[in-house]
Amino acid sequence: MSYSDYEGYSTDQLEKIFKIQTSIGNLFEHLQPSNKQYSETQTIVDEIKSRFALNEDANEATRSHLLVTPVLLHACIEKNVGAFFEPSVNLEQEKTLDLPHQLNGKYDCALSLHAYKFITPIISVVEVKPTQIGKGIGQCLAEMYATLKVFEQRKVYGIITDGVEWEFYLLENATLTVDRKGCYINDISSILDRVGYIADKFKE
Repeated sequence: MSYSDYEGYSTDQLEKIFKIQTSIGNLFEHLQPSNKQYSETQTIVDEIKSRFALNEDANEATRSHLLVTPVLLHACIEKNVGAFFEPSVNLEQEKTLDLPHQLNGKYDCALSLHAYKFITPIISVVEVKPTQIGKGIGQCLAEMYATLKVFEQRKVYGIITDGVEWEFYLLENATLTVDRKGCYINDISSILDRVGYIADKFKE
């Protein structure tokens, strides 16, 4: 899968490959917190997290996906977005001749404004990394770049998570902005508020 071929590239290399600039900013500066508790979903992920912490034989990739899935499914209901797991997104090779690897394969997940059709606008690409989520930026950026090309969009958000820590990105106008704060699974409200904020940005 060629998206994963972009893992391991440095930020400087990724800037040259995709002809972008990177910056750090506050993507959610104007977000008004809902202060909702989402107690049922919070209890589920807290239970998953604690049980895996006590299980020395637990698979980290499995844990990550088990933590991420209930959050994304709740986002579908609460924020009226669609979550599509392992969608195939392929860009013709003749359109990526200047890139070191073809852009094709499956995303871990993508969020769309449409509840049940994987169509534009794709508001966010979600990349689940079991460990060292910072190393997932190359793959996530490749998927974000492909999203802009395939769906002919002006912008797309990216999310990289290990299930516990959630990092947010925005690719727009040849600039990748990294949110300086991020959030954690012990605060479901902050994650869902951010997903809702992203959806609202595409509705404007």
